[in-house]
Amino acid sequence: MKLKKYLVAVLAFSLVLSMAACGEKTNAEGDKDKKDTEKTKLYVVNWKDYGSDDAEFIKAFEEANNCEIVNTYMSSEEELLTKLRTSKAGEIDVCLPNCTILPAAINEGLLTEIDTAKLKNFDGMFERFKSQKECFKDNKMYAVPFVWGSTAIAYNTEAIKEAPKSLSVLFDKKYKGKIAFRDDYNDAVMAAAIALGQDPNNPTDLEAIKEKLIEQKALNKTYWKTGDEFSKLFAGKQIDLGLMWSGQAAAMKQEGEPIAFTVPEDGAIGWVDNWAIPENSNNKELAYAFIDWMISKDFQYNWSANGGPAPVNKAAAESLDPEYAASAAMDEASLNRLYFMEYRTDEVKNTWNELWTEVKAH
Repeated sequence: MKLKKYLVAVLAFSLVLSMAACGEKTNAEGDKDKKDTEKTKLYVVNWKDYGSDDAEFIKAFEEANNCEIVNTYMSSEEELLTKLRTSKAGEIDVCLPNCTILPAAINEGLLTEIDTAKLKNFDGMFERFKSQKECFKDNKMYAVPFVWGSTAIAYNTEAIKEAPKSLSVLFDKKYKGKIAFRDDYNDAVMAAAIALGQDPNNPTDLEAIKEKLIEQKALNKTYWKTGDEFSKLFAGKQIDLGLMWSGQAAAMKQEGEPIAFTVPEDGAIGWVDNWAIPENSNNKELAYAFIDWMISKDFQYNWSANGGPAPVNKAAAESLDPEYAASAAMDEASLNRLYFMEYRTDEVKNTWNELWTEVKAH
């Protein structure tokens, strides 16, 4: 009887061990299957609502590349530079620096050299952008131009019937309380320099610029930081004009707002945004696929035609309706009136930033 009970106990214990072993095997297989089905994550740092977070694009790209795009947003170029300096390996795979910080990022070894042979759409770009000087060091390319545009005058066509001919309209007492100026030291100094007839990339009289901006502050409704903030001010009829981006104004017009955009005769601020791959990216090949998609004719045309900035893809630009391109300042005449932002040394950036801080505190 005791032997029988012992055998039953042994069999029961063996069954428990067997079940445990099966469980371990099942869990191991399940973990393997889970790992096999996990998609590669592509970490992108960009502006919000700036192409990479478009729902249709994300769906199409993720399906084509069996991956997942993870967008992180920046609020300034300086913030992006800080992210590049402090990020760990794999935290950023692709990012969007403009020409004001590119040389610093390149000189510090934060970006990987671009092999244009891996970009089938590179040859379709305008020659001007293929040789964008800030993208290069020692004849090696470290970033790929994506879009260009302008920061100029957006105005309410119901309140202002004729397009302003000068950037000085932003300093006109006639529009006191109805102006929105961008809260950005670079745009502020450059805009004031243009209004004063100085070289906006190399101004000679910063004291005069500071006084001009202090005068403007008394006329200003508010300083805006995001495109969404400007849109809400405009839709709420709190402002009639302001310093604004060409792409944002085009998008607002398509949404039915009574807005027009113009690069005045005395010029405005031009910019070029570029895609780059951090040196410590863990998914460089996928980053190339992402950049190639972003500079393709189809993506660039669809985005530009629906309120995005001006394309660097030549075929996309030539496919745009000429009247629409002119209204969004994507035409050649507008391009030729722009002062494109250049690289600033830390000394210059600090000086301009201190000036802007003094203006806002006045």
